[in-house]
Amino acid sequence: MKAPDTVRQATLLWATAVAAGIVETVLAVSEIAMESSLDSGVYLNIGLRSAVYIGAAVLIAAFAGGRRWARASLAVLLSVIGLGAMVVPSAMHLYDGAPLIEAVGGDGRFALAFFVTRSAHIAAVLIATGLMFSPSANRHFRKRTLEPAAA
Repeated sequence: MKAPDTVRQATLLWATAVAAGIVETVLAVSEIAMESSLDSGVYLNIGLRSAVYIGAAVLIAAFAGGRRWARASLAVLLSVIGLGAMVVPSAMHLYDGAPLIEAVGGDGRFALAFFVTRSAHIAAVLIATGLMFSPSANRHFRKRTLEPAAA
């Protein structure tokens, strides 16, 4: 069964969010490399982020294939935990009086680029989440469970 437009659009937006996360990592590592040498902590962070992005890509592919568990996993892991990890620190910086770009993008050479990328990342997650729970997406995932098993 062909997925509705909302599921295909959500899939594209999830992929966009992962791409934005990769760009954020490149910007952050570039900033660190310009200021000092890369130590084992930076490499560990790159490895951890790589594992997260690979896991997200697997979930996105499963979601695109109509797997209900992938939709729930994306919602919990990326829409709640991942989004919280991006938004809460920035909100705390704003509360402390930091300007918006500094609160979201930092104060380094790539602050504006990081701000734009992070903003796109957040927007992609929010819109993808809404689309994957839209009425047409709900019908699509509901239908998959009602279809009889192939013999």
